[in-house]
Amino acid sequence: PNDPAVDRVLKAASEVLRLGGRPDGLDGYQSRSRTRVHELASAVWSAISALRLTYAEPPTSFELQGQKVRSPSQIVERGLATCLDNALLFAAVLEQVGLYPILVLTEGHAFAGVWLQPQEFATLLVPDAASLRKRIALDELIVFETTLATGSSPAPFSRAIEHAKRQIGEEHEERFVTALDLRRARMQRIRPLAITDQPEASSVAKPGDVPVDAIGDVLEAAPALPDFDLVEEEAAPSSAAGRLDRWQRKLLDLTTRNRLLNVKPGATAIKLLCPDPARLEDELADGVSFRIVGMPGLEGAAGRDAGLHAQRTGEVLDEAYAQDALDRGELLSPMPAEKLDAQLVELYRKARLDLAEGGANTLFLAVGFLSWRKSATDAKGYRAPLILLPVKLERRSVRSGVKLSIHEEEPRFNLTLLQMLRQDFELEIPELAGALPTDASGIDVPRVWNLVRRAVRDLAGFEVVEEVVLGAFSFAKYLMWKDLVDRTEALKANPVVRHLLETPREPYECDMVPPRPEALDAEVSPGDLFTPLPADSSQLAAVVGSARGCDFVLDGPPGTGKSQTIANMIAHNLALGRKVLFVAEKRAALDVVHRRLVAHGLGPFCLELHSNKASKADVLRQLDAAWTAAEAEPGEVWERRATELKLSRDRLNRLVTALHMRHPNGLTLYSAIGRVVRDGGIDTVRLDWPVGTHHDEAQLETLREIARRLDLNRPAMVGERAMSFAHIARTEWSNAWQAELLVSAASLGTAARIATGARDRFVASLGAEPDRTARGLAATAELATALRDANGLDLTFAFLPDGAKAIAHAREALPLVNAYKAEVGELSGPMEEAAVRTAKLDVLDAEWAVATGSFWPLSHFRRRAVARQLGAGSGIDPAADLLRLRTMQGVLARIDDLATSASGTPGWGGVDTDTTRLSG
Repeated sequence: PNDPAVDRVLKAASEVLRLGGRPDGLDGYQSRSRTRVHELASAVWSAISALRLTYAEPPTSFELQGQKVRSPSQIVERGLATCLDNALLFAAVLEQVGLYPILVLTEGHAFAGVWLQPQEFATLLVPDAASLRKRIALDELIVFETTLATGSSPAPFSRAIEHAKRQIGEEHEERFVTALDLRRARMQRIRPLAITDQPEASSVAKPGDVPVDAIGDVLEAAPALPDFDLVEEEAAPSSAAGRLDRWQRKLLDLTTRNRLLNVKPGATAIKLLCPDPARLEDELADGVSFRIVGMPGLEGAAGRDAGLHAQRTGEVLDEAYAQDALDRGELLSPMPAEKLDAQLVELYRKARLDLAEGGANTLFLAVGFLSWRKSATDAKGYRAPLILLPVKLERRSVRSGVKLSIHEEEPRFNLTLLQMLRQDFELEIPELAGALPTDASGIDVPRVWNLVRRAVRDLAGFEVVEEVVLGAFSFAKYLMWKDLVDRTEALKANPVVRHLLETPREPYECDMVPPRPEALDAEVSPGDLFTPLPADSSQLAAVVGSARGCDFVLDGPPGTGKSQTIANMIAHNLALGRKVLFVAEKRAALDVVHRRLVAHGLGPFCLELHSNKASKADVLRQLDAAWTAAEAEPGEVWERRATELKLSRDRLNRLVTALHMRHPNGLTLYSAIGRVVRDGGIDTVRLDWPVGTHHDEAQLETLREIARRLDLNRPAMVGERAMSFAHIARTEWSNAWQAELLVSAASLGTAARIATGARDRFVASLGAEPDRTARGLAATAELATALRDANGLDLTFAFLPDGAKAIAHAREALPLVNAYKAEVGELSGPMEEAAVRTAKLDVLDAEWAVATGSFWPLSHFRRRAVARQLGAGSGIDPAADLLRLRTMQGVLARIDDLATSASGTPGWGGVDTDTTRLSG
């Protein structure tokens, strides 16, 4: 925009305005008129069209990710411009005029636009064309095809606007890329390009060199557009009164964007044909319902001419048909039947959704409108509803149509309109500020209209229009504004409101603060908490803080239990005898908390004051339920349960205290467990100390330093060179120990060389491959030991087909051999194996019986007693020997059986019971 060639275009645009009979000043948005902004844009269009530029393809030296663009001076000098060049030229000139341009990019193309009032998009890049279409429909933005300004016969500005609007239409949505808002770019510190490439001074036309003959008659008249519809930005107020006034202004929207001040027919506003609105209101008040139907095509279907019918009969055909429809309980709409049904269903769903989310009815029948203008010179008019009747739509089935009936709420006048008239036009209508005048059936509609007519009779552009529109209107912000205005002093008594008004930049001071969650158990007993829903310590701290009268904000992401905490707050404060008001923007938040309270028996103590629950009958019914609710004293049960809970809580707290108690070494059991879980494993070194050992922090740090140094040397001890330190018993170092260790290490080296040589010779004699690892050395030593022990043994049986069986039986015989040798050692005297085998134990037993005077064999215990008497002091125990001999004969018999099973022949071929030989 700072290119010198832009000045030439600006001068030409000024000339266009002057020759067109308009002020020639390039004053941007100072006029506060959209019409004037449109004229400035049209003048710029004419000035650039007069350059007679030639449309050209992009320069040949363009890259894949963009293209080089010509500066304004290059465009004016050479007379060539691409679509991007031209769009940027328009943007530069419009920005220098003081307007806010935009760039629109579609696939392979670019054109420009400009804001008709000083505003911008919320983001630098606008990725959807719908955002542009909405702004264009609101007369806030225009776009125009800049390439139509090139050539020998440029198109008018209006045609360029229509062409650009078609390019961003819904049918070309897939070709839209983005729109770039230059005002937002400047706000984000994206500066204009520097002037680095200018043509020579002699080649640039001077600002006065304007071909006025080519542009003197091309200024198009701007369409009728409204004045600016913006709330001017203001500095932050510095006083409490200023802040309060700002709150009120922000709550009460008095711009024409408010549907209560400017109703436009659409999906949420359906015009109805009603020849007698007063009668319609009376019948609705009496409970009559009406079907909403589309207006039939009277002229086309019946061949009637409405004008000719009026001349002949004096009757307006549409009004007569609408009157007949009203008589039979129908309301007509000028919409086609298909479109009307779709919009009624949409309006029906919106009203239900608003009631479900906000708890308030938003569907009203607007009876009568005030047609008004912002000023006498404003070309655009607006329509604000006067009487608003709350209604509801009912639909029994898809094919049954929609019926309109009165809602339980009270009718009301458009109080937002009254406030706008009071503030902008200093016009008061006190008769309508309170209760509306009534007649035998509901509101006195004609009287209300006449009161408005008298008030606006001297205002140009103001008129009462007797129309009826079914639409969605919201009073939420107005009611908040009304509350803020009527109860200012009461609100100032609240410490939070007083702080926000008087000292908003200072920290909020509060005498009471919620308890810290970690200290909650020490301050609050379970018997003093009335929380029916589960809660953690942070939630309980909020509950206790609410009971103490603390001011705080409870913050948390979805799903963290905020509504559950609110329900606990309400229950706890109810138990303390207090009243609680719970307010939420969405009805769903109220319902969630209410359902939880009802589930825990607190439903009778909850008074619902939203949606249809706020009617007088419902309020009285709820009060009656609370009044008659039975009150039961928990008594001893409550005290016992509270005591049990306190004991359980204290035990758990003691466990937590033990886990987090810091020991002399600075560690806690909790941190130690975590360290073991994280780093422990099979190979973890385990260090043990005697019971009662305690380390302080310095000793622990020393141990950590030793571990660190060991870890530094660990790489030298891994892999094939790994060694075991299990046999090291020394715990203290000394010079003598070091000298002894070095001598031993030297002798160890000599012994290792001798052992290595012996091993190699031994492995070579076996014809095996040497294994030089520590594991291989151990295996070689074990093999050598086994070969030495096998020397002199007849091991041929091991190589027979049934060798494995013989070995198995021999292993089974080993315990028997050991048992035999144990019995031999217990005999009173030595006996050979042959003597044991041939001993006649039955004869000995009988002889023993005769000798002792008993004719029957003695029991084991009897024999031992007699033996002690007969052989006392001799060391001979005949009875015990007889028993041992019986056992030894059984062992030998079992060994013989195993030998026979192993070899197939009785005995083991002379193998005696020597344990060593048998194991071999």
